[in-house]
Amino acid sequence: MSPTSPAIHLLDGGLGTLLTDTYNITFDASTPLWSSHLLLTSSGRETLLCAHRTFVDAGADVVLSATYQVSFRGFGVIDEGIGRRGEAEGLMRRGVGIAGASFGGGSSRGRGKVALSLGAYGATMVPGAEYSGVYDEGFRSVVQLGEWHAERIRVFGCGGGNGGGSGSGEEGDENEKEKRECWDMVDFVAFETIPRLEEVLAVRGVMDKLPQGMERDYWISCVFPGEGNRLPDGSTIREVVGAMLGGERRRPRGVGMNCTRVGKVEGLVREFEDAVCELGLSGEVALVMYPDGTRGEVYNTSTQEWEKIEGVEESEVPWDEMVFGNVKRARDRGVWKEIFVGGCCKTTPDHIAKLRKRIDEIDDV
Repeated sequence: MSPTSPAIHLLDGGLGTLLTDTYNITFDASTPLWSSHLLLTSSGRETLLCAHRTFVDAGADVVLSATYQVSFRGFGVIDEGIGRRGEAEGLMRRGVGIAGASFGGGSSRGRGKVALSLGAYGATMVPGAEYSGVYDEGFRSVVQLGEWHAERIRVFGCGGGNGGGSGSGEEGDENEKEKRECWDMVDFVAFETIPRLEEVLAVRGVMDKLPQGMERDYWISCVFPGEGNRLPDGSTIREVVGAMLGGERRRPRGVGMNCTRVGKVEGLVREFEDAVCELGLSGEVALVMYPDGTRGEVYNTSTQEWEKIEGVEESEVPWDEMVFGNVKRARDRGVWKEIFVGGCCKTTPDHIAKLRKRIDEIDDV
């Protein structure tokens, strides 16, 4: 890789679908926390650690924590009923520790990076609404969504109390200690699968207000489930990138897309590049892309099943080849400061291992 070429960072793959397809874990309406449900038990936490490690062993530089769907509401309605807020907070933070631990245990990759995975508000709804962007009443404005995201991210230790439930005296001190230790393990904050422009703006506001010394690099990735290159709420990519990068607030380190069909990525990336250049930010921001590894399937949030859709053609080109081609072309165009690439739903450790090999080969050129 030449000195001027952007660095390429390899993310992991689809944790939830790996758990269902390889570890035979079942998720349904009774498990609204999805992968985070495994945080409830010691056996579940061990399974999460094993799953993370398969991606690390495949070559991932960055592991995303099993916290995508966590919410206080989710912990309150599960059969196990986590009634105490402090208990729910502790379980959420364990997801970060497990992600960090996946780089130990003899991993040949050494100490990698941990991204705190925070899904859209819609990811915590039942059924999920991150693909539709149709949110509950009371969670649709920038202010409302900002308050919700701020409450959740405070759990992981980015400063300040959380509006109650942290306890007092020794219990409160221990809780604050846990939060500090958790936040120290976070290298990036990943706001993922965002379907609404208001939510992009809300996230920017939250990260802009982190206390001095508690700032973290973060990225915002949106979802593009339809045939066109628009958010589920109808926003254009120019509008999306303007919300992600415009104005005076602290900018994310990276922007892009996830949980989107791999065949759409090339067109999306080019539109992102046009919008970034219009803002005069060429060479100043990272591209983030981790598309699905599906073969024509689409996730049905009502049935909670992956279903084949008529008219959606399967590509004969392997997933890793398609993704790597997008990476190489984006790198050669020179718009991005660096590139974060990996996989989302249905991407396996095998996908990541093959992508690792291709990235290493380009680095050797």
